[in-house]
Amino acid sequence: MHYLFVYHGGVVPEDQAEQNISDLWNWLDNLKARGYEKVRFAGFGRKTVSPHAVEDYQGDIFGVSVMEAESLEEAVSLTTDWPELQYGGKIEVFEALAADYPRSSSDAHILNLFADVRRQILDTLHGLPADKLDHIPPGFRNNMRWQAGHVLTVTDELVFQFSGAGSRIPAEYKTWFASGTDPSGWSDAPPEIDVLLRRLEGQMAEIGDAFEGRLTHPVADQSNFLQAKTVGELFHVLIAHESLHLGMIQAMAKIL
Repeated sequence: MHYLFVYHGGVVPEDQAEQNISDLWNWLDNLKARGYEKVRFAGFGRKTVSPHAVEDYQGDIFGVSVMEAESLEEAVSLTTDWPELQYGGKIEVFEALAADYPRSSSDAHILNLFADVRRQILDTLHGLPADKLDHIPPGFRNNMRWQAGHVLTVTDELVFQFSGAGSRIPAEYKTWFASGTDPSGWSDAPPEIDVLLRRLEGQMAEIGDAFEGRLTHPVADQSNFLQAKTVGELFHVLIAHESLHLGMIQAMAKIL
């Protein structure tokens, strides 16, 4: 959801004015870097328009921002360390109507790009005879069942876990399909290929529904090994990973 922050100035001592301005800009820049602030209006050039005249603005509003947050409560929580509060300033927070904000075209492009690569993976796997999916081609150390499970498992970690949405697959999938594993190390049978394919289909659909309009949101795990700060940065790695394994799957399919 989007929220409008309206900033009303307080009474700042003259000897603190310069420092206060610096603190205000740093506060806003921090919110922008964390993916919350989308639009900022501040400074001069303000007018009051009435039925009778257009006059210079005389009020105490010195700026507004458009913020994006999950809820009104989260939006309000962003204001607790606003530097102007100590001088009697206040922020009014207004929730916008969802219909006023069309979906981001850049979000749609990235999600469509992911879906296109995932669809190619699924089409290739669905097009192979069932008796070939557990065969390891010469020159490779994994089979198609491992490839399907690996793509599923890594995507779950990159997108759902790092973003804070939570894992959607059983924890034991990592023992079969994490990076560095292969079928020779399977001590018990992994999920059947048809189960993995259904999960890949469902994961693709859920990602499209869950993350549209959220790619600028900060990730929950800021200490992630990718050093990604926003959900969108996770998708850059995700698409590269899916593309890499699409190439492997297509190369293996030519041999099988």
